[in-house]
Amino acid sequence: MIPAGALEDAEALEAGDRGGMLRLVASGAAQLRQSARLAEEAGLAEALRGAGRPRAVVVAGPGNAGEVVAAVCGLGCPVPVLTVTGRRLPGWVGVADLVFALGDEAFDLAEQAARRGASVVGVGPAEARLAQLAVQSRSLYLPVPSGGPVRALLWAQVVPMLLVLRGLRLVSLPDEVLESTAVLLEDLIHRCRPSGEPFLNPGKQPALELAGGLPMPWGETPLELAAAARFAAQLGDNAKLPSAVPQLGALDRGPGGDPDDFFRDRGDEEESGTHLVIFVEERPSPVAEVARARGVPVTEIRSEGGHPLERVASLIVICDYVSVYLALALGVDPTPVPARAELEARIS
Repeated sequence: MIPAGALEDAEALEAGDRGGMLRLVASGAAQLRQSARLAEEAGLAEALRGAGRPRAVVVAGPGNAGEVVAAVCGLGCPVPVLTVTGRRLPGWVGVADLVFALGDEAFDLAEQAARRGASVVGVGPAEARLAQLAVQSRSLYLPVPSGGPVRALLWAQVVPMLLVLRGLRLVSLPDEVLESTAVLLEDLIHRCRPSGEPFLNPGKQPALELAGGLPMPWGETPLELAAAARFAAQLGDNAKLPSAVPQLGALDRGPGGDPDDFFRDRGDEEESGTHLVIFVEERPSPVAEVARARGVPVTEIRSEGGHPLERVASLIVICDYVSVYLALALGVDPTPVPARAELEARIS
């Protein structure tokens, strides 16, 4: 159970955040602007001159960047945008395809793509091994700002890929939208600042609501689904908490009773019951009312902005803050993920 006042003291929050995850989440706007500038300085426009449309776009590497890029491209994108993890590319990837390799975690996949003759674009820190592979294979490499775990550098990965796809005429992304997205992120970051009052803070309030429950992230549109997947991943990595797979049938195990009845007897309610977290891009989902009718608590996170990049960025920055504040309220350092470090050590 989260103690009362756990999210009120900004100094205590920052002291508990030993790895600086709050600072990294607050760097989203800076990541967006800096990665766009670095891509321009790397000669992106010249590299794409005369390039044709690929058969498919494959995003190779861990994390949610590929899902976010696919959501921004939308259902109208003329080619599929797919994410691949693990150590092997699908057998169909070949010379007609474009493969984004995200950092050294995707090194093996980038090597496979280069051997098959696919167009490879590396995205990662300037000092990564992947940068040397790009030189050897005469591939494009787009350096990004470094510092912190990969999951905290989402926009540093997403923006270069979107700029490449813009150059290939696969997504509409005016420069004005990049800047308006950065401005929107700055505004949301200010609203979610550690010194903000918990019940007025869009990052702290949902964290308090989720205390003691099993979050079930829910989305329906591509942007909502991308945000829901990001939230599930961040809950695990930052707050060290599981999340429920979104299933309508699971709502039938709600505690019952009127969730809006403040004076109802909560003694028999399950503390670890499902808590629906709905990401709303345009209109509220009727699933929220289905859940409330069964006594399942519901938290809605609504998007802001007009362009798909603005909308998905507004959803993701909130869910990132929620996961970090939830971790800090539970007394957990959100930055290290010991289970992942142990796994990597075992398979290296």
